[in-house]
Amino acid sequence: MKKCDICFKDYKGDAGIRIHKSKAHKDEPLGGASTKDKQSKTKTTIQASYGDHQTKDFKFKCKFCDKRTETETGLRIHHGIVHKGTNYPEHSSTDKKASRTKSVPDAHGITYPEPFSTDEKGSRTKSVQDAHGTTYPEPSSTDQKGSGTKSVPDAHGGNHTDDLQFNCKFCDKTFQTERGLKIHHGRVHQDKDFPGHCYKNSTGSTAATKDPYAKSVAKEELLRSPSVPLDMMVKIDKATVTDQAIDRLSDQLEECKMSKKDSSAASEAMNSFTDSFLTELNKISKLKWFFFNSGSFYDKTRNSPDEFDLMIYPDVQVSVDFDDKSVLGFYKVKMVSTRVPELDGTVTRNDYIRPEAYKTYVFELFDRVLQKIREGRRVTKRVKSRNSPAYTIDYKAIPGKKAIDVDLVPCFKIEGWPPVAKRLDPKWISYDSVVHNAMKSCDVVCKKCPHDHPDNNLLWRLSFAKAEKMLMKHANSSGDSTFKKDAYRFIKLYICNMKDQFPGKIQKFSSYCIKQFIFTEFDNWPKKPTEEVIIQRNILKHLIEGLEERCIPNYFLQNDNVLQFIPTDELNLLCRGMKMEYEKLLGKKRSK
Repeated sequence: MKKCDICFKDYKGDAGIRIHKSKAHKDEPLGGASTKDKQSKTKTTIQASYGDHQTKDFKFKCKFCDKRTETETGLRIHHGIVHKGTNYPEHSSTDKKASRTKSVPDAHGITYPEPFSTDEKGSRTKSVQDAHGTTYPEPSSTDQKGSGTKSVPDAHGGNHTDDLQFNCKFCDKTFQTERGLKIHHGRVHQDKDFPGHCYKNSTGSTAATKDPYAKSVAKEELLRSPSVPLDMMVKIDKATVTDQAIDRLSDQLEECKMSKKDSSAASEAMNSFTDSFLTELNKISKLKWFFFNSGSFYDKTRNSPDEFDLMIYPDVQVSVDFDDKSVLGFYKVKMVSTRVPELDGTVTRNDYIRPEAYKTYVFELFDRVLQKIREGRRVTKRVKSRNSPAYTIDYKAIPGKKAIDVDLVPCFKIEGWPPVAKRLDPKWISYDSVVHNAMKSCDVVCKKCPHDHPDNNLLWRLSFAKAEKMLMKHANSSGDSTFKKDAYRFIKLYICNMKDQFPGKIQKFSSYCIKQFIFTEFDNWPKKPTEEVIIQRNILKHLIEGLEERCIPNYFLQNDNVLQFIPTDELNLLCRGMKMEYEKLLGKKRSK
């Protein structure tokens, strides 16, 4: 056995001692030095590469042996290797000016530097240095109140982060902190890797930052609900409710609420169309087809034009691969029924159903049906994006009225509530049977997955159209307010008016997005009777917040952002429009 001549640990041979010294005593000469020499020597002279001699100080002394290191990091490494069975104490430096960290005295009055500065609540704020040597806290540090530290005075007297701007590389958003930028990226640009970003200071110069945080932030934080719930927003809203705002809301209600006469006429026309359509479809196809309808009729919302969705599905059994969670909201669907010859062309050898092939086949059936039925003469097929899951027609059903916008959506009905979805427990619905029935089934539709995935041609979009319909239909059932559905109608009216004002500019933001947003508002509805103007303007405030952050969480799926694939220009336009409506409910003129 041989002993280390520095710490006297035993090793079997020279090789073991060399390895030990390279790790535990890397600041020492490889040949070692006598204990006596080390006790008497606290400095060593080294030759700089440019020829000048510089003095190297070994300021940090181990309390368990005679080891000294130049840095506290070196001392910590030494302690972890040589004295790992003992607790690491705070250590002292022989040079009081050498360390810029906070110092504390021990029981004997000896001062030891703390490796991290600590606030009053014990939060540890790690310091880093920028390119010109100035020390400032990392974005994750906390101040006395636990909030993110914005700035500290640097060595040349300035606040280092007050004038920083962190710019998103994928949109035009700018943030004062890197943390804000990373949270925005996780909410809005989930499909993109977070790159090293640059901050820009007041002089216009930039410096790169690294990304130790982007993948570590929990998605629950990234897709959190609005910063302040609606009921709290309403409580703190002290702005005046003007007569003009009340009149405006009253006029809008008359404009957006569909009368019983209008809804009955549209519903009768659509019932007749649906009966003819399904009867002919079941004649042409050997499969048995069913449908359920959704759209503006069930919430009695006046749209221009009226909208109806018919979810059309065959009587076949399929299963969804919910175990594959690689793309949130998109899943592979497998045929379970015994061989269905009519759909053979849409099924792979492994029995997976290809959504594009299924949609193409069913669309061809729809073409044949509309050529056969009497109502087909009043139908114009609309050309839509190839990625759209719907076969869209304009149905001129009522003389003197605009054509009804009808989406025929091929789908499969999935029995049971999907395990990937949140359990519904809306307190604003008083009938347990409604919620129970809403979670009896869901659907999958032929919506193309926007992510780059090896099985992209097999992925179906999960749909909660039936649950959406039942929740909205009974939104006012709890009796605490009859204004919930009206609040939803107002938002739809605003969007509808903007579509008329800016033709072709708003295409991706749909009623589906509005419903995901408004259901969360219903969850946080004020408990006490409140002026409707106050409720509506705070709903608008939350919607503006979501549009600015490019994030509206999916009400049914955890961590799914329904705005993530809507173009920035479209969201910016919507945001400006919602701000105009908000200011009108404040009784103010639009700011220039």
